[in-house]
Amino acid sequence: MAQAHDIYTLENGMRIVVDQDNRFPLVSMRLYVRAGSSLEKPGQEGMSHFLEHMAFKGSDTRKAGEVARQVEQAGGSINAGTSFDYTVYTLDLPADRLHLGLDILQDMVLEASLPRDEFDMEKKVVLAEIHRSMDNPGSRVFSSLQSRIWHGTPYAHPILGHAETVQDMTPGDMRKYQQRHYQPRSMVLAVSGDVDPADVLDTTRQIFGPAENRGTLQALPNLEIDSCRQNPVQVMHGPWQKAYLAVGLPVPEIGSPWNTALDVLAHLLGGDTTSLLYRKFKYEAALVDDISASSMSLDRVGILYFYVRLDPDNLEPFWEKFTRTLAGLDISAFTDQDLERARISMEERIYRSRETLSGKASGLGFDLLMKNDAMATDKSLQELQTITRKDLQSAMEKFLDLDGAFASMLLPEQAPAGEDAFSLRDQLTEAQPEREAARESRQPSQPVIRDLGQGRKLVVMPDEHLPYSALRITWPGSDMLIPCEQQGLPQLSASALTRQTRDRSFSEIQNFLKNRGASLGAFAGRQSVSISARFPTRYSREVFELIQEVVTRPAFSPEELQRAVDDQLASIREQEDQPLGYAFRHLFPFIFESGEYGRLHLGKKDYLQQVTPEDVRTFWEMQIQTPFVIAISGQVNMQELDGFVRNLQDIRPAGAPSPQAPQWGQEKQRQARLKDRTQAHLLRIYPVVGKTHQDTPGLKVLNRVLSGQGGMLFRELRDRQGLAYSVTSMLWQTPEAGFIALYIGTFADRTREALEGFEYVVDELKKTPLDEAGVERAANMLFGEYHRGRQTLSSRSREASSLLAQGLDLNFRKELIKLAKQVSPEDVQELACKYLDLEKSYLFEIIPD
Repeated sequence: MAQAHDIYTLENGMRIVVDQDNRFPLVSMRLYVRAGSSLEKPGQEGMSHFLEHMAFKGSDTRKAGEVARQVEQAGGSINAGTSFDYTVYTLDLPADRLHLGLDILQDMVLEASLPRDEFDMEKKVVLAEIHRSMDNPGSRVFSSLQSRIWHGTPYAHPILGHAETVQDMTPGDMRKYQQRHYQPRSMVLAVSGDVDPADVLDTTRQIFGPAENRGTLQALPNLEIDSCRQNPVQVMHGPWQKAYLAVGLPVPEIGSPWNTALDVLAHLLGGDTTSLLYRKFKYEAALVDDISASSMSLDRVGILYFYVRLDPDNLEPFWEKFTRTLAGLDISAFTDQDLERARISMEERIYRSRETLSGKASGLGFDLLMKNDAMATDKSLQELQTITRKDLQSAMEKFLDLDGAFASMLLPEQAPAGEDAFSLRDQLTEAQPEREAARESRQPSQPVIRDLGQGRKLVVMPDEHLPYSALRITWPGSDMLIPCEQQGLPQLSASALTRQTRDRSFSEIQNFLKNRGASLGAFAGRQSVSISARFPTRYSREVFELIQEVVTRPAFSPEELQRAVDDQLASIREQEDQPLGYAFRHLFPFIFESGEYGRLHLGKKDYLQQVTPEDVRTFWEMQIQTPFVIAISGQVNMQELDGFVRNLQDIRPAGAPSPQAPQWGQEKQRQARLKDRTQAHLLRIYPVVGKTHQDTPGLKVLNRVLSGQGGMLFRELRDRQGLAYSVTSMLWQTPEAGFIALYIGTFADRTREALEGFEYVVDELKKTPLDEAGVERAANMLFGEYHRGRQTLSSRSREASSLLAQGLDLNFRKELIKLAKQVSPEDVQELACKYLDLEKSYLFEIIPD
């Protein structure tokens, strides 16, 4: 399905692509600038990313923080990101604020004033972000890999730069860099939404037209890659529970005729759960927690990238089998069905990106900037259909050469292995070729809720935009149905549910889904269990049959249950390797001393290792007797849906469980120390009422007053004091209870100042009423977030099933947004005094050890 859009070029060379889409009252804008880390010279490493930060720090017409405040005031959101080859500024607004959005983008990218005080303050934030990235295992292994595979090129350094180069930067250096790279002819503006293309062109010409180009732009030279072959494998040790492995092989740059073949090859190798490497090492050999492959083509370089997470004890046997597999790979490893499945899956991914206005704007802008062709993705769809086995064999022979590969490994401190144990050359020499044969009626025009009796409901939400359906079934229960000693069982049961039925194996289920471009998953929340599916509507009958089979005939075999246990244990370890993951795993048992919220939702190792198939089966039989809600969005085959619903209604019903009112804990402060981390993470939690309480609209406004780039926390703790890269507030609610949490990731030696900053902001909120604009900003943010968050089919089916399963109206969230518009500054001040009570609050700290 090709996109319909208009392309224009202003007199100064700036290009514009417009996609008119009136499904939502929104407009999404993406301004791409040819200024990324690969354009930085020695000593400038990190300049592009730092400049992206400074674009938010004011101009002659807008002071620091004013951009975010104006956007949020209008009900929008703004962000930016820096890549190797470009910087992109992302702005989403209600459709009638197009002019404001374009004016803000122009002010940010062409008029940033780079004031010295803001520059020095933001430098601390950027340095904190650099240190923060090294706490992430995935970032650390990739950084190690890129420095060697792209040695001697500007792609060898991290996008964030180095602490020492950022530390030495001055506003003058940045101004020169900005003047050189931020020119109209180096920019592409992509707009998608409820707009008139002619109006977009006229407004853009008015706002960006006067901008002039400075000097000439020199063509970027082709790069001579001088990979650092002296160190093809690097092993690093740290405070990790898991082992993390990255392997990369050089591939061509973007625009190469090899790109599509390499994308398909990467998908076949490690694109999903049916891929060769996943089946071989995750499912069959049980050597890894996860393994993936992707082909990343940049402007002048590329990489075929493999990422693996596994237990340290499995690393050496995995390494030997992995390198032998790659060295011996040829086209016979893949069937025609594998190739067709890859085509369907990749096609589905492209269509999924076009569900949202932001996805369409991003795709069009990227294609026009990097490929000089806004139709490039549509052409890739056509190329997918013509890729042959011969094309893939040629790509393997040309690029799957371990002699040019690099690897980075991150291991726990106690792991003894070093580089000598993982020689790529030795493995290449010893490897023997391995050849493995892998084996309509239409819908209603408006949303309809149907009462199925006995507490069960069906809601149908039509959307003809794409030939897909998204379905969600939700059963109330989960942790409400089990005693405390079984914590972790609902999520384990959900994980095991879709792995195998009495009639189909794991591989058969995965192949079935991928052959149809469909997805199926199950998830347990604390008060409900859900099954979700997304699929082309033409496969409705077959997918409904599979879902019915999963629900009514799950196998829960010992083998698949053990794999689910292993996955859940791996998720726990990975969660605890991340400071914020650790915090949110342990937060709920800290603040709630009883009920379903006072538990470790993923459970504990000792219990999980002794769960039996009978335990899981008993839980599931109890769970599916609660009254379900089925929600489906998209193009819906009503005849097939009706048959599916009738079959599910045959399950004998029981009553719905009653949620317990959470009991707040007596312990008010908890501190966890994580070894060799660089940042502290603080959460100040204030108990509030549940979402059905009359105070909820005001609490939502209060939370938005505190959060966001224009919020009080950001302005005080980041903009004014420079205490953090990340600071925000979060509102969490169930129908029974909730909390507001103030969060900051800060320097280890400034935790006291951060906590005092929290108290200062709260005190100011209590003492001084906000102005009307501050409350209007918060309410408009809620409006924009609501509509942006409902653009995908899956998001709408998920929202509907969740609301109805909680006994709430389908328009519950929409009505809250309307009520939020009526909240006054005095209401916010009153709620702050009522709920933000330091004496009743909880403090959770993650401190570097």
